[in-house]
Amino acid sequence: MNQTNDTNIKCPNSEHVNNVKIVCFNESCKADRLQCIQCIQNGIHVSHLQHQQDLPFLFEHISDIEKHCEDLIIDLNKQIDMAYQQFYLLIGRIRSKYQKSRQQFLNLDSKQMNSFFAESIKFKSFEQTNLILIKQSIKDFQDSIVKLLSDLKLSELNYYQISNQDINQSEELYKKGYKLYWDDKNFKEAIKIFDQSLIFNPKNCNSLWCKADSLRMLGQYNEAIAWADKELQVDPKHCSSLYCKAASLNMLGQYNEAIVWADKALQVDPKHCSLLYCKAASLRMLDQNNEAIVWADKALQVDPKHCSSLFTKSNSLRLLKMFKQSMEVIEQSLKINPNHFDSLWAKGKCLQDQNQYQEALLFYEKALMINPKNQWIRDRKDECLKAINQK
Repeated sequence: MNQTNDTNIKCPNSEHVNNVKIVCFNESCKADRLQCIQCIQNGIHVSHLQHQQDLPFLFEHISDIEKHCEDLIIDLNKQIDMAYQQFYLLIGRIRSKYQKSRQQFLNLDSKQMNSFFAESIKFKSFEQTNLILIKQSIKDFQDSIVKLLSDLKLSELNYYQISNQDINQSEELYKKGYKLYWDDKNFKEAIKIFDQSLIFNPKNCNSLWCKADSLRMLGQYNEAIAWADKELQVDPKHCSSLYCKAASLNMLGQYNEAIVWADKALQVDPKHCSLLYCKAASLRMLDQNNEAIVWADKALQVDPKHCSSLFTKSNSLRLLKMFKQSMEVIEQSLKINPNHFDSLWAKGKCLQDQNQYQEALLFYEKALMINPKNQWIRDRKDECLKAINQK
């Protein structure tokens, strides 16, 4: 209370020389809510004296509203997340039911082939009926948001405007944070600087996406998605933020959702190598290996030395039992980077699948030198040793 007692606020009435002493909390009041001694003497709020409070209560109110506002935003985000989850589930089910490559179709038995073909005939009808339904639902939701934006009456206020000085200060802090993020890979310290930048300008796109990607690099994927979403509210086509969200979803095992966001980003930049790889990797995890190879190849057209894309292609070929081609691709990756972790274990697994257990052990050992605690590789190593001892 001591700090607020020392706070001086000018009376909104320019003709009054005294500072504000009393505030009015009556919801229906149309007069100035901040009052000096002269305002009180004029009896402007005499009809609702019970709603008048000393100035310190104003700051308690502001603090309370700030907390309640943040709680509301968190709740709204949760509601949107729930809707997104249902949407992603729908996308995944549609893709699973109607998208089949030639090879996937040939892998079905004749009864399954007949069933898939019968359902595919009805696809146009399904598309037309459900697209109309979804579009109308989205329009209703957008209309509700437009009305709410209008009800907020932001156009009547000017306190939300940011000064040029604040914008410049925010940008200077972003540059300092970016150096920590990009040059030094010091993501924790970078986040602290980005937070300072966002105090001056909460809509600084660069600071928002860099904070999101710093969180992703620290393995805090849910938090990364939340901050990428904040940036996408400012710029829905910001490719780096779209990638950050897609890559984070992939790491969380939400592969259908990752593909949806990768596709959005690829509409902005069709030759974004990391996005192409992200889609390929998500398809591979969904066992859509033919499609994964197609998208890995697109990434490799952009960057022929992209080891992660080579690994994804190789692993998909292995799962399709195309061992020779798989080995050729993984060798390309290991020539570029002999210590590429994923490529090392992938070669080991490819050799193991071909009963070349002794050779497989060599590559599992190399991978374990990089990541000694990887239990999956340890289990595969044990399988190889057991197979050798049984010979």
